Amino acid sequence: MTFKPTIVTLLILIAIGAQSRAQTVDATTMNNKVMAGYQGWFRTPGDRGDNRGWSHLFNAQVPTPAKLGFDAWPDMSELSKSEKCPVPGFTYPDGSQAYLYSAQNPKTVLRHFQWMKQYGIDGVWLSEFCGYFPGGNAQRDSTTVLTIMNNVRKAATATGRTWAFMWDMSSFGPNTSKSDVYNIIVNQWKKMVDEGVATDPRYMHHNGKPVLLIWGFFPSRPASQPDYMNPVIDFLLTPGKYQATLVGGVDNSWRAKGTPEFQAMLMRMQGLQPWSVGRRMRDPATGYSVQNTSEWAGDIEKCKANNVIFMPVFNSGTHIAGPPPIPPAGPTVPRRTGNYLWEQFVAASKTGVINSAFVAMFDEINEGTQIMKIDNKPPTEAAFLTYDGATSDYYLRLVGVGAKMLKEHIPITPVIPISPFDKNKVYSIKNKANGLMLNDNGPALVHADGGAIWQLLYDGTGYFQIKSKVSGKLIAVEGNSIISRSGDEKADNAKWHLEWDGTGCARIINKATGKAISNSGTNTNAALVQTNDSGSDDLRWQIIEQ
Repeated sequence: MTFKPTIVTLLILIAIGAQSRAQTVDATTMNNKVMAGYQGWFRTPGDRGDNRGWSHLFNAQVPTPAKLGFDAWPDMSELSKSEKCPVPGFTYPDGSQAYLYSAQNPKTVLRHFQWMKQYGIDGVWLSEFCGYFPGGNAQRDSTTVLTIMNNVRKAATATGRTWAFMWDMSSFGPNTSKSDVYNIIVNQWKKMVDEGVATDPRYMHHNGKPVLLIWGFFPSRPASQPDYMNPVIDFLLTPGKYQATLVGGVDNSWRAKGTPEFQAMLMRMQGLQPWSVGRRMRDPATGYSVQNTSEWAGDIEKCKANNVIFMPVFNSGTHIAGPPPIPPAGPTVPRRTGNYLWEQFVAASKTGVINSAFVAMFDEINEGTQIMKIDNKPPTEAAFLTYDGATSDYYLRLVGVGAKMLKEHIPITPVIPISPFDKNKVYSIKNKANGLMLNDNGPALVHADGGAIWQLLYDGTGYFQIKSKVSGKLIAVEGNSIISRSGDEKADNAKWHLEWDGTGCARIINKATGKAISNSGTNTNAALVQTNDSGSDDLRWQIIEQ
C-alpha cells in the first residue's frame, strides 16, 4: 500500500528541521532518547607527542591501501585546517591531497556534536574498553581515552546534548580473574563519580542516578557470567554515593542461549540493549538482507515483566570490518540507501512501546555502521564505500526524522519521508550492465558519451520526478512501454519509485505502469523501454552526484 500522509503529518515533518532542536536535551531520563554510539578512537600522527598515530585508521605506521582499517572516508569539507591531517599517498579524484581527522582534537568532536544538535540526535553513548582502565591489559593508552572523554564532555555541554559511558567488556579474556573484572569496573566508576564526571549536569541520569551502560553480556563469554558480574552489579546498585542506573548491552541471543541465572542477572538492571549489528535475515518476499527484529517481542515481554526499559539497537548496515570490499563484492549488510535502517524505525514504531534507541554508530567507519558525514568522492587509492549518491548528511537527517517520530509516537510508515538527494544538485544516471548514461537528447535515451544532468525531486510519498536540467522536461511513460519526456508534473506516468537492492543501484519503477526502465541492450542511443523483469542488471541504475 502506498503511504499518503495527512496534512498534519506533513506539517510535522516539515517542522522537523527546525522545531526544538536548539533546545537542551533533558539529561534526567533515559526515556525518549535516541542516541548514537561514539567510538572516538581515531588518531593521527602527533596526537600523543610520540608520532604513533593512525590508530583505527591504518594497521601500519605508513598509510597504504593494503593496511586500511576502515572502509568509508570521512567528509572533511567542513573541517578547519587545524583539524585536518594529510594522509601520505592518498588523493581525492581531482588529484588534491586527502585528509583525515583525529578525535583527540576537541574542535572535531565539538563539530560532531554540533551535527547532532543540528539534526536532532540527543547525544552519545561513549564507548570505552575496560582494558584501558587502571589494571586493564591496555592501560598504557588510558591518556588518549581520557582526552576523548573530556572532548565529549565539553562538546555535550556546549551543544546541550547528553552522554553516558558505554563500557565494553570485550577486552576481558578467558584468563581475566573475577577480582580483576570487579576491581577494574568498580574502581573506574568510583573515580568517575569522585571526579564529578558521572555527576556532570550533561551526563545522563535516570531516576536520579547516573547511567552506566556495561556492554558485552554474551552467553558464551566467561567474564560476563553471573559469578563474575553479580558482585559488580551488587556494588553499582547499592544505595549511596556510587549507585548507578545500569543498562546491559547484550547479545541478541541472551534469551535463547543464556541460562536462567544469566537472564536473571540481566533483569536486575534498569535497561537492556540487545546488539544488532550483523544480525540480519533474508526477507523471503524481496530476497534482501533485513534486520532481524523478530526477537523484540519476546525481549519486550521479558523486560516489561521485570520493569526493565527495552532500548533496541538500530544500525544502518555494516561491512565487518575494513578495509572496503573489493568490487564487485559489496558490504556484508548493504544499507539499501537508508531502507535497512528505516525498517528498524518502522518495526519499533509498530510495537507502540519503544521511544528510546541506541544507534550504532555515529563514527564507526571501521565496520561501516557510521551515520556521520562521509565523502561520496573519496580518494581513488581504494574502493571506499559511499552513500551511493545520497547526500553526505543523509543518515544524520534520517536518524533525526525517525527519532522525532519515534519519541512523539508519530506512526512511522515504510516509505522514507525524506529524499536521499539534494533537490538543488544535479545527477547523472548510469546503467550497471553496460555503463551507459541516461541522456536527454530528444526522447530519453541511453548514450555512451555521457549523460544529461538530472534533478531528482521527491514528493515525500515514495516517488521522484526525474527532471532534465537542460530541457526542464520530466522522464515519463508514453503508452505502456515507450519512455519519453513530459511537462505534466502532476501525472503519475512522470513519477518514479527507486527500489534500492543493495548493489549501490536502483530499479527505476514507474508509478502508473509498475514497470522498470531498462537500457534495452548495449547499443548507444538505443531507445529506453520498460519491463517487468526484476533480475537483470539492465534495470539497475547508479545515481552519481555531479
